[in-house]
Amino acid sequence: MTGGAVGGPRRLGGIAARGGVSTLVGQLVRAGVQGISLVVLARLLLPEDFGLVAMAAAVVRIGDVVREGGMANAAIQAATLSEEERDNLFWLNTALGCATGATLYLLAPLVAAFYGEPTLTEVTRWLALTFVLGGMTTQYSASIVREMRFTAAAGIDVVGQVAGLVTAVAIALLGGAYWALVGQNLAIALVICVGSAGVAGWVPRLPHRRVSIRPLVSYGLHLLASQLVEQTCRAADTIVVGFRFGAVSAGLYNRAFQLMALPMRQLTYPAQRVALTILARLQDEKDEFWPFVRRGQTILLHALTPICTVAAAMASPLVDIVLGPSWAPAAPVLTLLMIAAVFETATQPTTWVLLSTGRTRALFVFTLVTRPLLLVAIVVGSVGGMTGVAGGVAASAVVTWLAGLLWIRRTNDAPAGQLFGVAFRAVVAHGTAATVGSVVASRLDLAGPWAEIAVGLGSTVATLGVVALSWPTLRRDLATVWRSTRLLRRSTGSEGSGPGRQ
Repeated sequence: MTGGAVGGPRRLGGIAARGGVSTLVGQLVRAGVQGISLVVLARLLLPEDFGLVAMAAAVVRIGDVVREGGMANAAIQAATLSEEERDNLFWLNTALGCATGATLYLLAPLVAAFYGEPTLTEVTRWLALTFVLGGMTTQYSASIVREMRFTAAAGIDVVGQVAGLVTAVAIALLGGAYWALVGQNLAIALVICVGSAGVAGWVPRLPHRRVSIRPLVSYGLHLLASQLVEQTCRAADTIVVGFRFGAVSAGLYNRAFQLMALPMRQLTYPAQRVALTILARLQDEKDEFWPFVRRGQTILLHALTPICTVAAAMASPLVDIVLGPSWAPAAPVLTLLMIAAVFETATQPTTWVLLSTGRTRALFVFTLVTRPLLLVAIVVGSVGGMTGVAGGVAASAVVTWLAGLLWIRRTNDAPAGQLFGVAFRAVVAHGTAATVGSVVASRLDLAGPWAEIAVGLGSTVATLGVVALSWPTLRRDLATVWRSTRLLRRSTGSEGSGPGRQ
């Protein structure tokens, strides 16, 4: 068997801390690589190049959900997982990857016709190869996470990003235009596939016909259904912008989206990876389960909300510095997407709770109700151009956050009021501080975007200090974050690296 109980709540807390350190360091390095990619490629390629690949990638994101089939989380969440079950899951994911890849290859001309961009036929066909590589990677990655080898998982991600950046820059310098971005995607997928297989250290045997994986497939299918609705609606903004306003607008929107996603992905994905692993083992210990959820939400919000609110308030100088003056039309989009990111962060505990307790059906129902609202908001918002689309994304994020709290209170008897309070305090405190910082910077005659950012940040920090001094409950939240950082520092110095290399 692979996996199982790894100790009591204290033991799990230490594992979570060490896992948090590993994933955080890895994600910070990964964020650095992606930041370099944003800066460099924005100066080597045109908005139209980014737009063309973004329009194809929006379709790829939907197919990627089918390729994964919910099987990664099914393997991670399972109380026990035999080697035979793992082998069968590997072949199932590989088959799904090949099938979705072949389907997208055949449908590539229709994708191009939908957007009215003939170039997209070949772009889409090359991106279809990532499905095959991803299908082979799924269970290797799940195995690494299940064994709580978070350092290895983070390292693989970083190496993949570096390989992708080097490939993209090389092709761009050779005049490859949008092919640089296609090459980047393929290089990342290939390196992560090879790296995950090597680190996982097992070779799949032929399928075991007498070993049933029906419970795992059932879990995965419910998750697949919810994720398919989720990703289809999430891809709708890029699809609508590309369809209605063309490749240039899609490129501008995509770069703003990537700036928003840079901090979001580096923290929310690894946080979910660690949270699901720990919460799945605490689901029968409610005295430990809900405090862990609340602490995790507090830490995540106070890590991401200040970044997002500052970026939203000072979007213009930020875009000027990162992307360059020619990308200025993306600034209003970035402001609205960063606001959406704050509320998406606040919604994370809903996903943690439903997945860790195996309530994938409840997650599907929640997604089926809330995500179409995002689609409607995007379509309605598109009347106002790409900025209107971003506004629709932000509005739907607020509604989804509130709906998520009500839903887990009903399905899991969650302390929704406490979770609301944590998010409310973070949003109000950091939002107020960032707004004051932006106003101060805009009222002064400053020499360039760097000076605006510096003055704005200084004013933001000062304002946050004043708010914290006058708000005792907020101070307690910040104290929770501080205690957690001390735990992380102690854990990095403790002997051992957690359970389970198998």
